[in-house]
Amino acid sequence: MRSFLKIFLATFLAICLFTFILFLLGIGIFSAATSEDTPVVKDNTVLVIDISKPMMEQRIEQGLPIPGAQSEDILGLHDVIAAIDAAATNAKVKGIYLVGGYNANGYAGSAELRQALLRFKQSKKWLIAYANYYEQRAYELASVADLVYMNPAGSLDWQGFGIQLAFYKDALEKLGVKPEIFYAGQFKSATEPYRLNKMSDANRLQLSTLLNELYSQFLQHIAVSRPKADTAQLRLLANNLGMQTAQDAVAASLIDKLLYDDEVKEIIAKKTGAANIEKINFLAVKEMIEIAKKVEEAPADKIAVIYAQGEIVNGKSGDDFIGGETIRQLLRKARFDKNVKAVVFRVNSPGGSPLASEVIWREIQLLKKDKPVVVSMGDYAASGGYYISCGADSIFAQPGTLTGSIGVYSMLFDATQLTSQKLGISFDEVSTSASASLGSPFRQMTAAERRFFQNSVDSIYQNFLSKVAAGRRMKVAEVDSIAQGRVWSGTDGIKHGLVDKIGTLQDAIACAARMAKVKSYSIKEWPEVKSLWEKLMSDKDDQQTQMAMLLQQQLGPEFVTAWKHMQLLKQQAGTTQMRLPFFIMPSTQPQ
Repeated sequence: MRSFLKIFLATFLAICLFTFILFLLGIGIFSAATSEDTPVVKDNTVLVIDISKPMMEQRIEQGLPIPGAQSEDILGLHDVIAAIDAAATNAKVKGIYLVGGYNANGYAGSAELRQALLRFKQSKKWLIAYANYYEQRAYELASVADLVYMNPAGSLDWQGFGIQLAFYKDALEKLGVKPEIFYAGQFKSATEPYRLNKMSDANRLQLSTLLNELYSQFLQHIAVSRPKADTAQLRLLANNLGMQTAQDAVAASLIDKLLYDDEVKEIIAKKTGAANIEKINFLAVKEMIEIAKKVEEAPADKIAVIYAQGEIVNGKSGDDFIGGETIRQLLRKARFDKNVKAVVFRVNSPGGSPLASEVIWREIQLLKKDKPVVVSMGDYAASGGYYISCGADSIFAQPGTLTGSIGVYSMLFDATQLTSQKLGISFDEVSTSASASLGSPFRQMTAAERRFFQNSVDSIYQNFLSKVAAGRRMKVAEVDSIAQGRVWSGTDGIKHGLVDKIGTLQDAIACAARMAKVKSYSIKEWPEVKSLWEKLMSDKDDQQTQMAMLLQQQLGPEFVTAWKHMQLLKQQAGTTQMRLPFFIMPSTQPQ
C-alpha cells in the first residue's frame, strides 16, 4: 500500500507540473497573440546595433513564449539591414549608436552590413561607434562611423590575419589508427590533417593567396573610412606590433577619442536634446525590424528568396544545415506559385552531401525553365555550396565570399592495429560477399576496395566539372584548370568565371526583378521562421539544433564548433563529400 501511494503521489505531482508548464506556455502564446503593444519610433530616436551579436541568414527564435522569461533570439542579417535602411528614411531616427568590440559575423555578411551603414550615412544622419576594446574585424565595421570612441583602458587589436591548422597524422599512428583517404583535386585539403604533418605546397599557396586577398580588402576598407590612415601605414603597424595602447590607436588616427561609456552617452544626449543620458530614446534594432516589416499592402507579384545556410545533408533542413529534401520542396513550391515571378537563392554553405546537392541542382534546372533564378552568395558558397549555385542564371557574391572548392573527397579509418595490438580486441564475421562489411573500421581494406572508393570520388568529380561547365558556359578542361578543390574569394571568382557580379542580396533581388520584368513586387521568404515551441514539438533534426544552442550557451561557440566538427567527422566516415576544407572564423573574443 505504501509503495502504491508513493507511485500515485509521484505520478500526480508529475501531471500537476506538466499541466502548470502547459498553462504558462498557454498564457505566453495567448499574450503574444493578443498583445497590442508594438514598438514605436519616438522623436529623437537613436537606433542601437550591437555587432558582437551573431546574425544568421534568417532569424532564429530561441525564447519560450512565457511572460518574464529571459531569452534572446538570433537576428537575421537581412532583417537588420532592412532596419538600417528604414531608419535612414524615418525622420524620427536621428542617428545610429554602433556598439560591440567583437564581430561575430563572417566576411561577406559583415560587408553587407557595412554597405548598409554607408547607405545610412548618405541620409546625412550621424553614426557613432563605441566599445571597450576593438578586435580587427569589429573595427572594420566601426570605422564607417563619423566618430569612433573607445574606453581609455581598452585596446585595438592589430596583428594582421592568420590561419593555423592542426595535423593528426602522428597522433593517429601512435594510436594505431590508419586513415584511408580518397580525393580528387590537389587543393582539396580537407584530408591533409590526417595524411600529412604540415600543409602541402598547394594548400599553403591557396590559403596564403586567400588570406592576403581578405587582408587587402580589410585594409582598403579602413583606409577609405579613415582617410588619415593609408594601407602601407596600417600594414606597418601590424608588422611592428605598433598598436599596444589605446593612445597608440588615437595617434594612428584610428580612434577619435578615448571616452567612458557615460561620456559617449552625454554626447548623444546633446545631439538628441535629451535632458540626461537616461532620457535618450534608444531603440533596439530588433524593435526597428518589427517596425520596418509593417507593410500596408503587398503587391501580388512576388520575388521569392529561399535561404540555404549550413552543411548540405540529405533529408530535412535545420537552423544551421541544409536539407536537400526541404530545399527541393521550396524550389518546387516557387516554381508552381503563379505569383512568384523570380527566385533568389541565398546560399551560405561550405558544402556537404553530393546526393543532396544533386537533388537541389536538379530542382533549380527545372525552375530555370519557367522563371529567372539568381544566386546570392553569403560567407560561403563552396564545394557543394557551389554545386547548388552554378546552374543559376546569374551569381552574385561579396569580395570576401569563399567560393569554388570544386573537388571531392572520402575518408574512412582502419582501427585494426588499435583494437588488436593495443586493446586486445579481435573481430570475426560471416558474409555473403567479400566486401559486405566494406567501411567497417575493424578490418583492413583490399586493393580492389580502395580502387572502388577512388573511382567513386573521380566519377563524382567529373560530374561536378560537367555541371559547372554547363552552368557557366565553359569547357570542362577550363573548369578543371581552376577547380582541383581550390578555394577562391568572390573577387577572384569573377576573374575565373565562377561569379558574375559583386553585390548584396538586395542587388540580387533587383537583378531577378529586372530579369522577370516586374517593377512592383513584394518579397516572399522561405523557409518560414519557426518559433522555439514549434521546434520543440517537431522532429529530431530540430531537437539537435536546440542541443547545439544549449551547448553554445553553456560552453561557448568554440566548443560548439569542435562538437559539430566531431559530429561531422562521424557522418562523413565512409561517405563521399563535396565540402570546403576549412572555415575562416572571426578572431577569439578577448576576456
